[in-house]
Amino acid sequence: MRLPESGNRSPVITERNRMGNEKSRFLKRDDGTIYDSLTSITWMANDSRLDMDKEVSYAETEEYLKEINEKKFAGYDDWRMPTIHEASSIYDKEKLNKDFKGGDIHLDSIFPPGAATCTWTSSTRGKEAQILFYLNGCAYWYGKEDKTISHAVRLVRRDN
Repeated sequence: MRLPESGNRSPVITERNRMGNEKSRFLKRDDGTIYDSLTSITWMANDSRLDMDKEVSYAETEEYLKEINEKKFAGYDDWRMPTIHEASSIYDKEKLNKDFKGGDIHLDSIFPPGAATCTWTSSTRGKEAQILFYLNGCAYWYGKEDKTISHAVRLVRRDN
């Protein structure tokens, strides 16, 4: 295991398989989810930008979450917004992926390209919610009621 450089908040696991190739911490499942063996969290492979072909406000994020749980996506109804720490755990400045505009974001390529540049999180303080940007790994506070601010969310659940 390498220690992260500044700006990368999670350790980079560099296990090697018998062939000497780097072994990913992520496991892509057939049900549209990705399991993270480092954090024991399951992520939806798609974020809301990929699913809805638009960015969403915080209120729309809550509606999206409700719909995903009502549909029992991948057989579960306990999906939720990630905490800021969970969201930052998949940021990796050594990895490159493409956002919906073709720009670089720092997510493992196991996640499908075309996602938003950031995710809303469950980390709140009063009327604000925190967003994690996958361009630079930085978190910012935005007003939850501001309808002019639209981003996306990538939902998570913890396997029991």
